[in-house]
Amino acid sequence: MQAVENSEVIAIDKTILESLLIEIPNLERYFRIVTQKSFGAMQMRIKFLFTMSAEERYHHFNDHFPEFVQRVPQYMLASYLDFSAEFMSKIRAGKV
Repeated sequence: MQAVENSEVIAIDKTILESLLIEIPNLERYFRIVTQKSFGAMQMRIKFLFTMSAEERYHHFNDHFPEFVQRVPQYMLASYLDFSAEFMSKIRAGKV
C-alpha cells in the first residue's frame, strides 16, 4: 500500500468489526456504500485501461482530477495509469 499524502491507517480485527456493525447499523450502511463506490471506480479504471490509449487515459484523468495530478509524484500517476513515467513526460510535453 502506498499513500500519496501522510495518512493514518487503522486496522480493525474482523470480530470487532462484526460487533461494531451489529451495534451501529448505520456503520454497516456506510461501509456498504464505500465498498460499492470503490468497486465501481475499479470497474471504470479497468474499462479505461482496455478502451483508451495511454494518452487518452492521461488526459481523461487530468481533466477530471487536475489538482490531484499536480500533487501526486509523476511515477505514481504513471503507474496507476499503466505506463512509464518517461512516457508520461512525453505526453505532457506533447511529443506523443
